Amino acid sequence: MSEARTYGRRRRQLPTATASHHVPAAQKDLAHPEVLSGTVVATGSGATSHGAGWDAMEKAASASGSDTYLKVTEEATVIKILSDGPFDVYNSHWIDEIEEGSKSVRCWGTPECPLCAVGDKAKRFSACFDVITLEDPETPTMKVWEAGIKIARQLKDIAIDPKRGPLNRGDLYFTIKKETKKKSVEYTLERVKERDLYEEYDVEPLSEEALRAFAAETHEWGDRVKELLDHEAMQEVVDLVTGY
Repeated sequence: MSEARTYGRRRRQLPTATASHHVPAAQKDLAHPEVLSGTVVATGSGATSHGAGWDAMEKAASASGSDTYLKVTEEATVIKILSDGPFDVYNSHWIDEIEEGSKSVRCWGTPECPLCAVGDKAKRFSACFDVITLEDPETPTMKVWEAGIKIARQLKDIAIDPKRGPLNRGDLYFTIKKETKKKSVEYTLERVKERDLYEEYDVEPLSEEALRAFAAETHEWGDRVKELLDHEAMQEVVDLVTGY
């Protein structure tokens, strides 16, 4: 199912067109379960393991709405990650020529991606996790967290470390915050043990009952946060950026 979009009409100069699409090394690192641990199952149409989500790039389903996503701020937010890997991993194109609606377009991730073929490179990487945010400890809320490549690699290192992982270990929480420096934004991830939550952040650990209830609502491996545009919609975007 494609996203409904309304596009404006501006044009730009594109680099020399290329018919091939190079998957960035950053995404390759997260795309192959064999680089993780022996507990990761092989991917396939019947796979449901969140661990296999490190290879989740081109499967179906969607989630939408601005309130769906975790908003990272300058204040450290305590979160609980609900799965042992991302359920969706993808690159996206940023299309300034789109004047109405989302400017972000999910890359097809194949040599046939029309935007890649005309020289528009996918610039943004996203690894998506289900998390419980304890920003308001009285009202724990499940959100989708879209992590960039730097944080995603930190999470992968923790996930595959038998002493620190898995990410959804019962006694493991995290804090995430951002800091704006001139024109760049830096994100800081910290591990927090359950026993230290109250003393350091004045937050009570979640009960086993609450964790089970949230876990029942998580995405499955292969679910998509952002759907692929179909051929017709993608061609409209291509025409927009090339001026046709």
